[in-house]
Amino acid sequence: MLIQGGHIITESGLVRAEVQVVDGLIKTVGPDLKPDGEIIDATGRWVMPGAVDVHTHFGMPLGNGLNSLSWAESSAAALLGGTTTVIDFANPAVGEPLAQAVARWRALGDGHTLCDYGLHVTVTDTSDERLAEIPTLLAAGLPTYKGFLAYKGRLMLLPAEMKLLMTAVRAAGGRLLVHAEDGEMNAQAESLLLNTGRTGANWHPLAHPAESETKAVAEVLAMAAETGCPLTVVHMSLDESVNLLRKARQNPTAPLYNGEVCLHHLFADDRLYEAGHEAALGAICSPPLRPAENGPKLLAALAAGDLDFLSTDHCEFCLRDKAQAAAGGFHEVPNGCGGVGERLVFSHSLAVIPGHLSLPRWQDVICNRPAELMGLQGRKGRLAAGYDADIVLFDPTPEYRWEPLGPSDRAGSIWAGTPVQGQVTDVWLRGGRAVARGRLVQDQPGGVFLPRNFS
Repeated sequence: MLIQGGHIITESGLVRAEVQVVDGLIKTVGPDLKPDGEIIDATGRWVMPGAVDVHTHFGMPLGNGLNSLSWAESSAAALLGGTTTVIDFANPAVGEPLAQAVARWRALGDGHTLCDYGLHVTVTDTSDERLAEIPTLLAAGLPTYKGFLAYKGRLMLLPAEMKLLMTAVRAAGGRLLVHAEDGEMNAQAESLLLNTGRTGANWHPLAHPAESETKAVAEVLAMAAETGCPLTVVHMSLDESVNLLRKARQNPTAPLYNGEVCLHHLFADDRLYEAGHEAALGAICSPPLRPAENGPKLLAALAAGDLDFLSTDHCEFCLRDKAQAAAGGFHEVPNGCGGVGERLVFSHSLAVIPGHLSLPRWQDVICNRPAELMGLQGRKGRLAAGYDADIVLFDPTPEYRWEPLGPSDRAGSIWAGTPVQGQVTDVWLRGGRAVARGRLVQDQPGGVFLPRNFS
């Protein structure tokens, strides 16, 4: 297959180039290539690597019987939005071995996902038995782990436990992702709200005060420095948090630090909590949406490299499920926003077109860097010889108002009606056509599990 007539994004900007695909891999990228097999006309479009979202929660079961939208639904939205690879999370039940949780999560994804996927492993039990599993899991292609300072009584690790986890991950050669909010502070704020009758969805952000995030970010950076553990602070939502990360990186002996920002913290804000009950429900996520002036500061940090990549923390529930849960108070509402289908188009519309991100930096934060930082280097995230032929054709010209991809009652409808520009028209996954003219093809190539490593 030869894709010709389009432009690729390079460090110097847009360049006319052709992409040749053989046996599911990219063979050559360059000008005036010799036709070989099917010819795809990409005139007027940009030829991009499939986008990589390293923070998703597809089909995630909760203890109350609710699930986030399924692997089939969520991965379909991913492909339609130009994302061909995600990294999700294997979350163990209480007392469950980590390897068993991974097997359970793979049973959810394998045969159901339309895009390729990897798994981070969540660790909530730092017993010797659980931590001893990490080297074996890492050798099996699971090099990234997640710990929480948030969610007291459920997922939260105490500082001593977090340091044990960091030490084990560092010794095995892995990397740790941390949700940095202070679980104790959040629990106290939530209790005060509930005990004074403030139970509506609009009160959710007050249960996650800004100082909870900044305090936890400072603590986890210090713990990583002490243990030498490579660290990614996920879904950073405050400029003050980024300043802490920036300062920590100035230490020449510091371990590798990375910062992630999510789509909703860039382009949505806390006014949604006062925009009506349904809008507030859709906006319940943790950390919560912040004041409007914070998004541009995060975007500037992403452009400058102080934040490393753009993810979604895609965890989408049907709006009716969130509404039913809200009857018990905002604390009963499952947390999460959609975004895996919106990320490429929205970041182009709201960051590239206004000039906040250059084209090379845009491609870097949604394709190149997440793949490289999470162990997919050499396979995903670039248009280069030997890489999987995950290819997106993007038309930068159409202007329209966004409508959610998939079921009409998606809680991701926080994005509904937003003016955007640009459209994913065609997608290939490992050389197989997955999207044609903006629609899923009937005979999907199907997603596979991706072992990862840092070598």
